[in-house]
Amino acid sequence: MKKIIYLIASIAIFSSCKHQTTQIVTDSGNPTDTTHDPIVIPPSNDSVCFNIQILPLVMASCAQAGCHDATSRVEDLNLTSYAGIKAMGTNTLITYITKTTGKVMPPKPQPRMDTASINLIKRWIKEGAKNRICNQTSCDTSNVLYSTHITPIINTYCKGCHNSGNKGGGISLDNYSDVKTQTLTGNLICSIANKGCKFMPQGGSILSTCNIRKIQIWASKNCPQ
Repeated sequence: MKKIIYLIASIAIFSSCKHQTTQIVTDSGNPTDTTHDPIVIPPSNDSVCFNIQILPLVMASCAQAGCHDATSRVEDLNLTSYAGIKAMGTNTLITYITKTTGKVMPPKPQPRMDTASINLIKRWIKEGAKNRICNQTSCDTSNVLYSTHITPIINTYCKGCHNSGNKGGGISLDNYSDVKTQTLTGNLICSIANKGCKFMPQGGSILSTCNIRKIQIWASKNCPQ
């Protein structure tokens, strides 16, 4: 009888811990909508990781040079760390990234955070805004495409500084054509791999080996969409 009870308990625990798959959707909510960039939505039964999901989003949109980076510290805010974001206050953060008029973050003419990113930050706050650190244990480099693999990386780490309204270094990464051009010239890989070019993301940590590898493979395949 004890063995049967233990077996049932084990099955229940396994079922409750089983991870759901990551989804790729668009900001419009329709996964087949090609007019919107795809967004990575982490499994709903996984806790949000601060270091690889929240910090890159905040830094790309809010902690740029001249704003809330470690050097500029506008309004004495340094949003390049967990401590800095917590010091600002999560309610204040949500207020500014969701506002559409008046004082907003990021400031115009930079693009607003997409709905999926805002919802991810809200979910992080609902879970207690914890400093949960995660390591990437797997790297999917099979059939690397712009729509499913590259766009989420660019949106999270690069687009805050390199968009049509704020061309950092004169470079926009707003669309497939822009990203492909910078990739095939070698500029993008040189920057993210810190191989002698101006390091990107500026003020942030180097991209994971997995993300760099995805972009390298994408480039070697002539940047399929």
